[in-house]
Amino acid sequence: MEMSRLTEELSNLKKGERRIIYNSEDGTKVTVEHTGRLSQKDFAVGLIIKNKPEFNPTHVRLLIDLYIKRESNSSDFQKLFGAFEKMFQGQDPVKLKNSVRNLNFPMQLDSSETNLYYAQLLMIEQDINYGPDSKKPSKCKPPRDYLMRFIRWLASGDSTIDRIISAAVRNYPAPLRYANKDLSII
Repeated sequence: MEMSRLTEELSNLKKGERRIIYNSEDGTKVTVEHTGRLSQKDFAVGLIIKNKPEFNPTHVRLLIDLYIKRESNSSDFQKLFGAFEKMFQGQDPVKLKNSVRNLNFPMQLDSSETNLYYAQLLMIEQDINYGPDSKKPSKCKPPRDYLMRFIRWLASGDSTIDRIISAAVRNYPAPLRYANKDLSII
């Protein structure tokens, strides 16, 4: 679903409501559950992988998986990164899945399709919790650019994964040079 439409839907989750948002072709289900922790509209993102209990993936899992993919097939990673930029701009990840379907990554945690789905939900969560009307508005415009900066930083190959993950877990922003340059989506 397009980011703007899904953001509106997720902003209206009822207290405790849980929904499956995406079903990946490999059988992975991507879920949301209203938590109200960071804001009244906050939700947790979940993954249900076949024969495993549901868990909540974080931006760290995403960054590690993207790093593994980049190291295992850099040319296909660049195609995946292009899909991330389109999804960040608001495009529907379901429509983007065909562009990542045949990418080959000998090493990965999740499929590229699943990466797009839960990354979109993590970005929407940032937009909702750190938007202009929140208690702690983000300095990133839009707030989802906080996560996308890390993805761009990783894609650049400018730093080690250790440095990127250390910054991410300490809630330090990625360098400003990886910030969104397209002000039309603000």
